[in-house]
Amino acid sequence: MRKIWLLIAAVALVALLAACSLLSPKTTIDQCVANFMSDINSSDRSNVYTNLDLTSSMYAGVKSATFWDILFPAAGIPYSLAGQSTSGSVVSATINSSYATFTGGLPISFTMDTDATGNAVIHSISLNGTSVFY
Repeated sequence: MRKIWLLIAAVALVALLAACSLLSPKTTIDQCVANFMSDINSSDRSNVYTNLDLTSSMYAGVKSATFWDILFPAAGIPYSLAGQSTSGSVVSATINSSYATFTGGLPISFTMDTDATGNAVIHSISLNGTSVFY
């Protein structure tokens, strides 16, 4: 009898954990892009990579804040997106900044994917027609 109760308790625990996992909020495409922009606008860019798809070929090399400082110089903070639109898994916008390279805005696109937990992640980034993360 004790084994039956332990089995029932184990099944109930597994069901509870599964339900919590299914009910936990997932990062949407828009939230992921907003998180990326927030991290780019931070003086500490050590978390930018957390918005990215870890299966992307460049993932290991972009954990360094220096990588992002080259693409988005800190002198240009704040960066902002204008005209953001989403079509399927692609988010397109114009990125603006006071930094000289970004004067008048540059086209940027994010190709999105979903990680193993169902959260949206950035699989690739194209800036001014050039792939900068893939």
